[in-house]
Amino acid sequence: MSWAYLRQFPPLVWIVILGTFMVRTSFFMVWPFLSILLYRDYDLSATLIGLILGATAALSTLVSFYGGWLSDKWGRRNILLFGCLVSAVSFGLLGLSHQVAWLALGVIGSGLSYGLIDSPGKALMADSLAEPKARELALHLRYFLLNLGAAIGPLIGVTYGLSARQETFLLLCISYLLLGVTFFIGFRLARCQVGSTAGPGMRAVLRVLARDRGFLLLTLANLLLMLVYAQFESPLIQYLTRAGTPEVERLIGLLVTANALTIVILQFPLLHLTANWRIKHRLQLGVALFLGAQLLFALGDTAIWWHWLVAVVLLSVGECILFPLLNVLIDQMAPAHLKGSYFGAASMSGMGVAIGALLGGWMVANWGGSWLYGLMALLCLAILALYEWGTRIARPALSEVEQATHQSS
Repeated sequence: MSWAYLRQFPPLVWIVILGTFMVRTSFFMVWPFLSILLYRDYDLSATLIGLILGATAALSTLVSFYGGWLSDKWGRRNILLFGCLVSAVSFGLLGLSHQVAWLALGVIGSGLSYGLIDSPGKALMADSLAEPKARELALHLRYFLLNLGAAIGPLIGVTYGLSARQETFLLLCISYLLLGVTFFIGFRLARCQVGSTAGPGMRAVLRVLARDRGFLLLTLANLLLMLVYAQFESPLIQYLTRAGTPEVERLIGLLVTANALTIVILQFPLLHLTANWRIKHRLQLGVALFLGAQLLFALGDTAIWWHWLVAVVLLSVGECILFPLLNVLIDQMAPAHLKGSYFGAASMSGMGVAIGALLGGWMVANWGGSWLYGLMALLCLAILALYEWGTRIARPALSEVEQATHQSS
C-alpha cells in the first residue's frame, strides 16, 4: 500500500478521518466513566444503567442502517450536518442537565447521532475517491485513528482529572460543533454535495439487499465475528474474576494495553505485508488468528499470564487485518448509488456485540469460560465457511440492481 495515495485525498476525506480522531478521543475521555457518574452522582441502579447503555447501543446500530439510506436519498451533507447537530445537543444535555430523564435522553441521543454520522461518513469517503487503493488506505487510516483515540482518550481524561466529571461532556459538544462547521465549510469548498442526488426509497433498497445474497452472507459472518470479539470484553473479565486469578485487575489492564498497542503498532505494517494478497486470503488469516485466540482462552491457566497475553496479541492482529478489511469489502460490493445503504446495512452486524455480551455472561455463569471459548472457536469455523460461501455466490449485475431500484421507487 503506497502512501502516495494520500495526495489523492480531497479535504472532505481528511475531515472525516481527522474528525473521527477528534471526536473519538473526546468521547473516550469521558464515556467509559459514564457508569461511574450515573451511579455516584445520580444513584442509578446497575440494572437501570445497563438498560440505558444497552438501549443506546442497540439504537445506534439500528439507526446506522437508516442513516446510511438517508444519506443516499437526501445527500451526505444534509445527514452529516444533522448528525453533528444532534450529537452536540445530546452531549450538551449530558454536560448541563441534572435531571435523570434529560440525562437518559442525552445518552440515547448520542447513540442516535452516531448512527447518522458513521455510515454516511464512510460512504462520503468512498464517493470522494475514485481509486480503490486510495479508498482502502482511507478506510484503514480512519480505523487506525479511531483506535488511537480510544487508546489515548481515557489516559488524557485520567491525567487531567476530566474522566468522571459531568461538565467534561461539553468538550464532546464542542467537538461535534467544530466537526459540523468543518463539514459545512468542506462541502462549500467542494462546490457540490457528494452523493446528494435523490436516491431510492427504502423498499427499493431492501429489495436490492434481499437479492444480494453474497452481501447478506458477509453481514451474517460479520455479526458472528462481532459476537466472538465481544467475548474479549465483559465475559473475559468475568471469566478471569470467577477463576480466582491473582491480581486480576493488573492482568486485565495489561490485556487491554496489549490490545491497543498491538493495533496501533502493527496495523500499517500488516497492511503493507498483505497488500498484494487476495482479500479472501486476508480474511482467512484474520479469522484463523481469532480461532487461535479463542482456543488459548479456552485452555488458559490463570497462573500463567503470558498465555493470556499471547491470546490477546493473536486476537488483536486478527482485528488489525479483519475490521478495516471488512469496510473495504463492503465498499467493493456496494453499487455507487447505494454506498450509504450498504455501509448502514453492514453496521447491523454490531448487534453481535450485544448478543455476545449477553451470551458470554450467561455461559460464564452457568457453564464456565472454557465452554464459552470452545463455542467461540467453533463459531470461527462457521465464519470461515460463511466467508467462503459468500465469495462463491453470484452477485446481482448492475443492471439488475438498477431495475430493482426503479421498480420499487
